[in-house]
Amino acid sequence: MATTLLAAERRELIQQTFRTDPGRLVLIDAGPLDLFVRAADVPEIRINAELAAGALKEAQALAWIEAHRPQIEDGADAFRLTVPEARRFGLLRGVVASRARLEVVLPFRALPDLTTSSGNLRVEGEFPDARPLRLRTASGDVFFAGWAPRVELRSTSGSLEVRASRPLEEFLARSASGNVALAGGARLARCDNGSGSVRLHALAGPAGVATTSGNVTLQFDSLAVGDEIRVTTSSGRVSVMLPPGAEPGGTLASSRGEIRSSYGGEASQEGGRFVLFGRKPLLTITTTSGRIDLS
Repeated sequence: MATTLLAAERRELIQQTFRTDPGRLVLIDAGPLDLFVRAADVPEIRINAELAAGALKEAQALAWIEAHRPQIEDGADAFRLTVPEARRFGLLRGVVASRARLEVVLPFRALPDLTTSSGNLRVEGEFPDARPLRLRTASGDVFFAGWAPRVELRSTSGSLEVRASRPLEEFLARSASGNVALAGGARLARCDNGSGSVRLHALAGPAGVATTSGNVTLQFDSLAVGDEIRVTTSSGRVSVMLPPGAEPGGTLASSRGEIRSSYGGEASQEGGRFVLFGRKPLLTITTTSGRIDLS
């Protein structure tokens, strides 16, 4: 069995602290690095980064670390941290093994705007002044556990998951492909997803979901007169669970799928359409080939 011998292994730890004021905009683009951000009752921004590379030559290992070293700008208008994409450096042949992780502790009154390209993004804690808390990635996964008044998630192909400690005022998620999940609820929820499942639980107000394919599950804790629920999908099962006392109105429509409702209504003679008799909330659920379940 052949074994690759590394001529050089290099490791660098970066630890920096920056004093900051409440309400400071914090822009972080971690590029290919995994990014972990935590809110804390502290008066400064704390940066911890670990970069390690094993290569055939020492110069190659050092070049890899140099290419991934965070660049920091503590400007008057915002705090900025960026990690360059390695391909911009023409990359860095001879690197056999690498490890990179960026950890950031932020004051809970900070205003984070966080991005990765291929790295995963994990955020924990409460950011009560973030309107919105923006979390973006290209191909990594996003996970947020905590609370902010408004949360915006965007991804090309990664999964998006939020576990709110209490209902958000507004939840927005957009993804080309990848699952979307919300636990803990929101008073307003909107989701646009190309492919992948959508699961939103403990909702407490209007919701709108548009997908191409993938199952959609919406569970509501409360709804008011005038609240609307809109779901549009081409394929995939749609399940909507309403709170006690709901008297829904609106329309359920599926061209080639079954429609099941625990609430009173009238099916069209030609099939594929069910009109609900109530008025709270107003539902518009449309699918081409998926089944609709309303309970």
